[in-house]
Amino acid sequence: MIPETLSVVERQILANQFRILSKIGNDAQNYETKIEILENGYTEQYYEVFDLNTEEIPLEICEETTQILLMYRRIEDTIQTLTDKEKKEFDLEKIKFEGFDSKKDPHYHYMLFMIDNMNMWPEYKGLYVNSHCEYQLSKYRRMLEYQTFLLDNDQYDLNKENLEHLIDVVVNPRNKRAIQLVR
Repeated sequence: MIPETLSVVERQILANQFRILSKIGNDAQNYETKIEILENGYTEQYYEVFDLNTEEIPLEICEETTQILLMYRRIEDTIQTLTDKEKKEFDLEKIKFEGFDSKKDPHYHYMLFMIDNMNMWPEYKGLYVNSHCEYQLSKYRRMLEYQTFLLDNDQYDLNKENLEHLIDVVVNPRNKRAIQLVR
């Protein structure tokens, strides 16, 4: 959240930091503008000084994003073990990872950070992962519920039957039969 007011000390500290940046950085004019805003206390212009994403992404969102990506890694590993005939038997499009909605879902931005900056999830590097669909997250959460059930029952490797159940979880979300242990 952008502050509505800053103390004199906070304004002086920030102005000094921008002075240093104006000497060593490439955008001296931008820093000079920020210094002037701070020195004069132009509160309406503080958004120019605090030009960062003002909302934190909660830990729960970060953890859920990681769990969804781990789930998809397990799914892809399982798909690789299937024969071409078996792949055709399943409607794998139903459980395909389509990313997150960049406009409405903070999972998207955290995922991109992990892919691009942390070099995690290289399988998604360079792929279009903006789903433009707010309903993808509910699909992933239903699938994640099944994955959690499997992991809680010490079933760490997926099999064909698990893929079939994941598809059923997506296609028939109200069908409670879909969550069952298949070995």
